[in-house]
Amino acid sequence: MVTAEAAMAVVRAARPFFRSAHDGLAFAANAAFLADGYSLCAVGRSALFDPLPADEEVGIEGWNSMDNCYAFLYSKDEEEGKKKCIFMKCVVIADFLAIDAMDLEAQHEEPFHVQINVKDFFSEVQTRNYKDLYKSFTDFINILNLSLLAELNGKDAAASQNPNAESSSSINSSEYARWENPSARTPDLSSSGSVWS
Repeated sequence: MVTAEAAMAVVRAARPFFRSAHDGLAFAANAAFLADGYSLCAVGRSALFDPLPADEEVGIEGWNSMDNCYAFLYSKDEEEGKKKCIFMKCVVIADFLAIDAMDLEAQHEEPFHVQINVKDFFSEVQTRNYKDLYKSFTDFINILNLSLLAELNGKDAAASQNPNAESSSSINSSEYARWENPSARTPDLSSSGSVWS
């Protein structure tokens, strides 16, 4: 599991410019993936239109170039020479940031999803210190660990990190966020909508 300190170190090292609270949380989510050992392969429009990550890492240029949407494409080397490819999309919905993450190599899997109230985690007070821009940063990283990273890294990894975690519930919530485990969801055959459109 990623620590808040490791994620904050990534944010500080990158020194990104934030236009809004949504920018700040989208970048912090990106930082959590990078701190978890993922390599950044594409950002922004490139992440939306490139089907699979290249073998080459990219910088953060253009990460917040789209209006009300952020996209990141990652890869991570696994055992036996396999690569895990993850697509993360963050969408602005009023005061919330909806974050979807999906393993592109897993067949027929739906994305893992979490909605974050940005007011609970980001302070728009002008400061030069990244740490002071975030409120409850440790809680935010813990939500990402439970709702996205543990699920994407496999249930065995999640169980070993938190033996008391329950995965039978399809909807989980905390004081700050709400997330859904699609593997516990009952399929609704009447709708044809997609999160990825």
